[in-house]
Amino acid sequence: MDARAPKPEQARPPRAPFPVVAAMARAPARGDAAFGPRIPVTQVLALDAVEMLTAYDPPARTAMRAMARYVTEFLTSEHRALGRAGAVCPFARQAAAEKLIRITACSSLDEATIVEGVAQLRGELADLSRWPGSGKGPRHRAIVAVFPQLVEPDGARLIERIQKRLKPSFVKGRLMIGQFYPSCAEPGLRNPAFRPLQSPVISLAMRDMTIFDAPFMLDRAEYVDAFVAAFGAPGENMIAKAVRARGRLGHDG
Repeated sequence: MDARAPKPEQARPPRAPFPVVAAMARAPARGDAAFGPRIPVTQVLALDAVEMLTAYDPPARTAMRAMARYVTEFLTSEHRALGRAGAVCPFARQAAAEKLIRITACSSLDEATIVEGVAQLRGELADLSRWPGSGKGPRHRAIVAVFPQLVEPDGARLIERIQKRLKPSFVKGRLMIGQFYPSCAEPGLRNPAFRPLQSPVISLAMRDMTIFDAPFMLDRAEYVDAFVAAFGAPGENMIAKAVRARGRLGHDG
């Protein structure tokens, strides 16, 4: 089964950084000007969202809508190739409905500027006061940053570098960061032939860490330590389970 989402038309680069919508204006941090307003994923697709999306040029809006459909359609659906019952992402449907998944687009091609801007997004994700809800129980917040100016293969390599560079700081803050792009070869956890990260546009997704992220902690001891510190004995048990599962699937250590 081909799990890849359809690819949008190649977008032309915007000519200038995105302006800030007055209703969502705030004092930008250094590096933050590369990213436009953070818009709930359901509103990106809504017919009455035109005013919010005027902060972005047409190529950025096309990329944001394509990624919004990937989140609300692909990630919330079941797939036989997934290797288990349920949606690709068990939390995406409810989080999207509660406006806890937000999309932004980046106007920069400069690696240092993107890294600095993503670090700002990490701070927003960690700041509970910026998010709706009572604060009781898990909220599964996420920010998805799309990069309409980047194209494969160089753009994919850039996003891979940024993801690897920033993952330690995200994990330390009990957060996750993942790379998505059309040719992403990252396999599914239960079926190595499944390619769940093959999104229609080059993107970075940042979200709250969950106890089910244990398989993504096995590459470095510092990730394991941070994960166990966050989840205690249940987290340690999940790490052990992930190690056993990796051995059964024949993944490299």
